[in-house]
Amino acid sequence: MSLKEFLRAEGSRGWMADASLEPPDEVLVLAAIVGDLQAFDQLVLRYRPAAVRLAQSIVGREHGEDVAQDGLLLAFKALPSIEDPRKFAAWLSAIVRHRAWRWGKRESVQQARHAALDEVLIDKVEALRQPFVDRVQDDELRKTLESVPAEYALVLKLRFLDEMPLKRIAAFLGAPLSTVKWRLHQGKRLLREHLERDETRRLLSERSER
Repeated sequence: MSLKEFLRAEGSRGWMADASLEPPDEVLVLAAIVGDLQAFDQLVLRYRPAAVRLAQSIVGREHGEDVAQDGLLLAFKALPSIEDPRKFAAWLSAIVRHRAWRWGKRESVQQARHAALDEVLIDKVEALRQPFVDRVQDDELRKTLESVPAEYALVLKLRFLDEMPLKRIAAFLGAPLSTVKWRLHQGKRLLREHLERDETRRLLSERSER
């Protein structure tokens, strides 16, 4: 996906998924607490991209997926302690952020080892077994996203690359929906400005070569 395609993505069908047509998080959380692994699988499908993106923003792309996986496994084991199942997304975000902050303080050998329960979960929950596919393959788009403030870049990636509904992005970030929309708007504005500068430089370069 190029920068131009990224900026056109908002008008495409599929980017505007309606989260209201699916069971709310709290229903899936309560089902997962009593042992419904399919319910937890649905929660992982909803928020794993956000967990990976958040972790990557803290520990880098190389270790982001491992940190997110660690956070998701910990979240499942800690589900009975959640105070408000309606705030699962923000709760998960806090867990992943905490694991990412602690990543550099843990031995890599210990990180590579999973407890028996973790292995069972990975085997039973299909979404945990699927590799994270980063759709940012275009170097120009990657560099441009890295040039905008991290809070804008995260929202842009979740919305247009991971097709995450705005309400879920807001829930995961623990931010008002209006704030997420503002970050999205500002992020796209910065990307457009970057694209316009590149186009201007290209035109000037072509004229100078004539």
